[in-house]
Amino acid sequence: MLLQAGPLPLYHQLEQDLRARVNGSEFQPGDLLPSEERICEQYGVSRITVRRALDALIAQGLIVKRRGVGSFVAEARVGARSIRLKGSLDEFLSGAGVMEPDHLSLTRDARNPTAAAILNLPDDAQLTCVKLLSRIGGEPAAYLEIYFPNEVGRQLEETDFQTAGVPIIRAVERRLNVRVSRAEQKIESGVAGEVAAAHLELQPSDPVLLVTRAYFLPNGQVIEAAFVRYHPSRYSYVIEFNADSRA
Repeated sequence: MLLQAGPLPLYHQLEQDLRARVNGSEFQPGDLLPSEERICEQYGVSRITVRRALDALIAQGLIVKRRGVGSFVAEARVGARSIRLKGSLDEFLSGAGVMEPDHLSLTRDARNPTAAAILNLPDDAQLTCVKLLSRIGGEPAAYLEIYFPNEVGRQLEETDFQTAGVPIIRAVERRLNVRVSRAEQKIESGVAGEVAAAHLELQPSDPVLLVTRAYFLPNGQVIEAAFVRYHPSRYSYVIEFNADSRA
């Protein structure tokens, strides 16, 4: 399958196709993926393109790289299972109405390799980082670190992040005159860490609900990567399942 130049960058096209092959069970957990050279030949792309696509899959936890050996499909964690659910983006964002944002900082020259991988940028890319503390009933409930590509971040102002009840991504949409088409969210257990603990009134080793979130434009570009640490006793995540009316 040769990739074609177009509005979607080649490395993102490659990332999507490799992800589909992994999720489609062409490769099993622990399987060795084709070498970088072989992937270059299969898709007609450069090694830099291949490495950027593989780095993005590594950041998503789908593959692991072993120095001097190659890239492997990640093994499922013992006792852990990943479940994918789909729903309405508008309904998902409606939950932000209960949160009261407390703006902490906006930095335009931040670096975060994990965020850069989600945004499909080089590890050392300069990013715009917004840090927020969200409250429920006046009590700190979530600490957020939100990253944007610098071409997006340069258009944002601190006032964009200070309106209660308005999700950050909606404020970004208005400022840039764009519309997000989908989002991906991963929820897992984590620890507060030094910075979040100080804001959430926790100890650094205390458990938190850790959420990693990415927002996509219709052309596939990731416009925002967010890392959210929720206070374990002030926030819960509830999903309602309804029976199929056609049954």
